[in-house]
Amino acid sequence: MDGWWDEIDRELRGCLRKYGTMTPRELGRELGMPEGAVASVVALLAREGKVRIASVELAEPHEERPHV
Repeated sequence: MDGWWDEIDRELRGCLRKYGTMTPRELGRELGMPEGAVASVVALLAREGKVRIASVELAEPHEERPHV
């Protein structure tokens, strides 16, 4: 990949090695990147098998709707 991609890849994985499991928000703060950009990078790295996405949660509470 390009030099910029290698740098982001290296920095993101370095944060995970140093701090352990982190949220995209936490990674963004460490890397100086928006949370959404970090989430996209994490998705690409997961596709390459370099990181693992362990959980997904709803952004806000909701009421259960009946299945139709």
